[in-house]
Amino acid sequence: MAGNRKVFEEAMRAGANAAWDGHWDQAIAAYQRALAEFPHNVSALTGLGLAYSGAGRLEAALECYQRASDLTPDDPVLLERIAKTREQLGQGKAAAEAYMASAECYLSQQQATRLALERWQDAARAYPDCLPAHAQLLQYYQRHGQVREAVGECLALARIYRAQGQSDYAVQVCHHALKLAPHDPAVLAALDSLRYGEPVAVEPGAEVPKKEPEIAVMGEPTGPVTLEFPVAPEAEVAEERGSPIETTRQKALTDLAESVFEEEVPTAPPAVAPRLSKAEIDALIGKAIDFQTRGKIEEAIAAYEKVIEAGVEQPAVHFNLGLLYQGKLRFDAAISQFERAVSHPEYTLGSHFALGECYRARGRIDEALEHFIEVLKLVDLATVRREQADDLIQLYEHLADGYIAKGDRDQALEFTNSLVTFLSDKGWEDKVILARQRLDALAQEGPTLSLAEMLAIPGSERILESVALSQEYTRRGLFRAALEECYYALERAPTYLPIHRQLAQVLLAMRKVDDAVAKFVAIADTYRMRGNVRQAMAMYQRALRLAPMDTVVRAKLIGLLISHGEIDDALEHYLILADSYYHLAQMDQAREAYQEALRLAPRGDPERRWAVRILHKMGDIDMQRVDWQRAIGVYEQIRKLAPDDERARLTLMELYYRFNRPELAIAELDSLLNVYRKSGKIQRIFAILEDAVRERPDNIPLRTRLAQAYLDAGHAKQALEHLDKLGELQLEAGRYEDAKATIRAIIALHPPNVAAYRQLLDQLCERG
Repeated sequence: MAGNRKVFEEAMRAGANAAWDGHWDQAIAAYQRALAEFPHNVSALTGLGLAYSGAGRLEAALECYQRASDLTPDDPVLLERIAKTREQLGQGKAAAEAYMASAECYLSQQQATRLALERWQDAARAYPDCLPAHAQLLQYYQRHGQVREAVGECLALARIYRAQGQSDYAVQVCHHALKLAPHDPAVLAALDSLRYGEPVAVEPGAEVPKKEPEIAVMGEPTGPVTLEFPVAPEAEVAEERGSPIETTRQKALTDLAESVFEEEVPTAPPAVAPRLSKAEIDALIGKAIDFQTRGKIEEAIAAYEKVIEAGVEQPAVHFNLGLLYQGKLRFDAAISQFERAVSHPEYTLGSHFALGECYRARGRIDEALEHFIEVLKLVDLATVRREQADDLIQLYEHLADGYIAKGDRDQALEFTNSLVTFLSDKGWEDKVILARQRLDALAQEGPTLSLAEMLAIPGSERILESVALSQEYTRRGLFRAALEECYYALERAPTYLPIHRQLAQVLLAMRKVDDAVAKFVAIADTYRMRGNVRQAMAMYQRALRLAPMDTVVRAKLIGLLISHGEIDDALEHYLILADSYYHLAQMDQAREAYQEALRLAPRGDPERRWAVRILHKMGDIDMQRVDWQRAIGVYEQIRKLAPDDERARLTLMELYYRFNRPELAIAELDSLLNVYRKSGKIQRIFAILEDAVRERPDNIPLRTRLAQAYLDAGHAKQALEHLDKLGELQLEAGRYEDAKATIRAIIALHPPNVAAYRQLLDQLCERG
């Protein structure tokens, strides 16, 4: 009987697992079982479509996607999958229609326009004669100052119109392109070809239609109405700006209005008297504000220029004049004004943003990138805790250099466009705070993630939302749903590593520790290849917390730590690495790791005595392997580095005894005892000598030193005990003169049986 929820869930889980492993036939069977229970479940239909697609059964996949889309017609992702499948089937026009529908859904749902942009680009790729796609792309590129791309779309539209026999529209599009790039040779060539009846240059892969069908319009009217070339009035455009520029513009207008009530006119240092009176300057400022707010741009520019010519040096004036120059496409003049305002704290953010826009419009992407990244850094630093600030600053310090070093102009431009889009929407401050909360949740145990990383991926807001959902599903134990959110996000941004981090966390929650470790290591390897050392180290450390005996991963971490100059941390991990080899009974590798650490030790903190610690570890291995000769060399190195190292001295003493070199053993002991005498550690002297005598009770030199130590300290009772035993040993060894000296020392202490000792001494003396 259909409708069994348990059977459905089991089938869905089996389908997801089979798809994960690439077993498409099993996945198809599982999803079909799920649909037998709930035939109209969108997730099951989508999963079956993905399985069919993975198995190469594209027609079946398309049918599943279409059924799912019919149930949820406003889902842009399903429309995109339909489009991709149709494109794979060679149905270019139908694919373009689906891509355009997906873009429309993104826009209607007020999601990131970046996703809509991608779908327009997909539509133009799938069907080069898709007029609505090129029209939308043109308008997008114009709004975002991407002149080169906008000109390219104009040429594409001209080609389409010419192919439809609508040359007037083609000429109009080319003239519009010349307004964007007055001397562009490709546009001029296109106009010439239109004048003389030659075909407009066709893009590679594009088809020129043989007649004038509806291929380019797809239900839309052709002609200028589609493109809406006229630009909105300047005053309206200025009002609609939701970026930091608008906030700064309002600040500038307020400051200028309030300056009328100030007693002095601000001038540039060294201060010089303004050329106009305060009243005249106030009148000019009032006119400039009035003209600016009423959209009379040329008049406002003239008024502000007179204010500056009068010697007034005020950031509000420079900022507003820069905005007006920018609106008139006088970018060099605008840059000059913004640079004079950017050093004033209240105008820094808006000025950097405006400078970025101007440089981008001029095609100077490197300079634009520097200013946009400075904007993002200022915005981002305002959202993090104090302890996160240092990590964040380091990320931004090298971000612009990284894009420039890669030489990838398109990637840098894409990043700047994402940034401008993100910060130009109304309520961007709230979006920044929400993004920071999600990034911090995503970072978890790793270093702070930057907004820059988020903006480097298209549709970042939706992706972060999916990751947040995945985290919530994981907390609730809904692991399949958590995985599906990760897969959705990865489909949109497969190279965004924080998604992979969340996937690893889900695997860990599912107790698939080995899979989680492998994922963390893969993430770390990728961060390392990208040059993001701090994130790479954090991911290696995360993996090692789960698999501390993984010597390969620890070796990678050590290499990164050394290259990053974190020598002490590298040495700590060297010790752990060698210890791992030791516990795996791989003694040669353990000693080799210690040897590498020893070579690195001089670069570590001297107070941490790295060389001594490492040498002790090496000595331990040599002792366990009964390689005493090698161990002697190790402990002699320690003695040289740390003369007060008791363990090294005593081990050397023991080794010398084993090699039948008692004189060297006693010399080591005497040196150690001398160190302790100088430092006043008398009790330690007693303990060392007691242990030595207990180990070798018949050793005369050891017993002599212990007795002398007690005598020197005034401990008569203990001294008598050891002197008595010492005398016996000396007599047994035939060392009568030494025995006489020992007995005299005993007599000097006045023991209870002193008469017996005097008698013994007399007997020894009589024997000569």
